[in-house]
Amino acid sequence: MDRRRVLYVAGFIGASISYIFNVLAFTGQFDLWRWTVFVVIFGLVFVAFERFILWSETLDS
Repeated sequence: MDRRRVLYVAGFIGASISYIFNVLAFTGQFDLWRWTVFVVIFGLVFVAFERFILWSETLDS
């Protein structure tokens, strides 16, 4: 696995743990559906950010 992919997996795990702990701290209950929506939105933002990085690298060359 390349370095960027490892960082994305680590970011996903960190964001998921943060989301779960914050939801449990403020609401006292965990809803799998809300976490799934969070994962989808988080994934979309990561894909958009990756495309932005690739686009900016093509402009730099």
